[in-house]
Amino acid sequence: MFARLPRLIHTSKRALLLSVFGLLGAALVAWGATRTFSNLAKEFREQAIKEFVGYVVKGERYPMVHEIYELRYRIFQSKLGINNKSETKACSRHRAFGSEVPENQIGFCRRYDELVDLAKQQLMLPKVFESIYYETEPFLIREIERRKARDAIRVWIRQKLRCLKDKYRCGRDERGLLVRVTSLDPELLKLYHTLLASLEKKLFPEEAMLPLDFVDEMESRCTLLPKDSAHQVVSGMVFVSEGPFRMGSESGEADERPLRNVLVKGFWIDRCEVTIYDFLKMADAEPILRKSTFPRKFHNGRYLANWEDDLQPPFGQELQPVTHVSWFAARYFCNALGKRLPSEAEWEKAARAGDEKLYSFGDDPAFLMDYGWYRKNATTTRPVAELMPSPLELFDMHGNTREWVWDWYESYTPNPDPDPLGPQRGKYRVLRGGSWKDGPEQLRSASRDDASPAQTAADIGFRCASDQSPE
Repeated sequence: MFARLPRLIHTSKRALLLSVFGLLGAALVAWGATRTFSNLAKEFREQAIKEFVGYVVKGERYPMVHEIYELRYRIFQSKLGINNKSETKACSRHRAFGSEVPENQIGFCRRYDELVDLAKQQLMLPKVFESIYYETEPFLIREIERRKARDAIRVWIRQKLRCLKDKYRCGRDERGLLVRVTSLDPELLKLYHTLLASLEKKLFPEEAMLPLDFVDEMESRCTLLPKDSAHQVVSGMVFVSEGPFRMGSESGEADERPLRNVLVKGFWIDRCEVTIYDFLKMADAEPILRKSTFPRKFHNGRYLANWEDDLQPPFGQELQPVTHVSWFAARYFCNALGKRLPSEAEWEKAARAGDEKLYSFGDDPAFLMDYGWYRKNATTTRPVAELMPSPLELFDMHGNTREWVWDWYESYTPNPDPDPLGPQRGKYRVLRGGSWKDGPEQLRSASRDDASPAQTAADIGFRCASDQSPE
């Protein structure tokens, strides 16, 4: 026994040393994790301080919230050893844009989504706004005063640009003078507006040119309902109640058959198609949606083709529906607002407004002139909400733009499940509603169209839907 004692002591020393090294290793790992968290938090804080002033002054809280989500995710990634290498890229694209993932990666991506959602729940930074605000309060005060002066100049420019359209925006004798001059030479008016627009762009090159009077106009068009309306509207969305309806048409195209009973749960849908103004605000907050940065794999090369630059949409068209957007861009836009694209069944239920007629207003296409922009009364897109709404108080469900919906395109099944979402995979996504290019046949509530999800065109737009109240 005493002969074995030295060996036992030696073994104990080895075990003790291994335990000590193990504890040191664990401590180093924990310290490293803490340092990683601290470094990430410091990096975020520095970036936040640089950007927070601008966000606060413009009244845009969302971009900062988005940054916090990203920080939570990055920290959680480091703790779990997850990275952005090739195995997660497909999952990230699927999460952001709805792109497909290989069959052998579906399970991994499901776990990936769970971890991302868990990161958002567990790694909360509830005091980040307050701490950054107090650190930057002096800068905020100076920036607010500077913005007030800049906004005064912007108001003046906008008044001049609209002078001939609205006499109350003109100075003393200015309207009469401009009318006399431009009546002799109409090109002078165009030059006058061009110079003012150039001045605005020169003074505010880093900002999106958001017309100062469009917010009120948009609210009056898309959010306000008549006092006697029975429909519930919140933040420009209308609630469509749960219930069955007859989807499709026996007298239409082959892909509209068979006519079948479909049960759809209650949902919210935008009263208006997403406008250029809406998309410009989002592109300002989400750089990935801009013309120069949106991933090439998610469009056909004509993305926002009618925009001059990232934050320069067609002048004077801000209230028209945004076009030249792919299905991927539409999905990203809706997701960024906490919404989604409507399913094909939801879209048709909303368009029908509880009726089985060809259009929301009846069967006679002669009345289309009052409800939709199409080839008989339009040669391009028109501002939203200019014509009469449907019985559900929705605008432009017939015409103006064809609208992306969620579903892959294929023939109907006779007995669909409740809240059908179409096939799991496909080559084309569904478009609904017809556009300014189409005839009455394509504007019917049951009419269907299809296109590659990367397709962009001058007559393709979208609107968003949601399961939850937008309030």
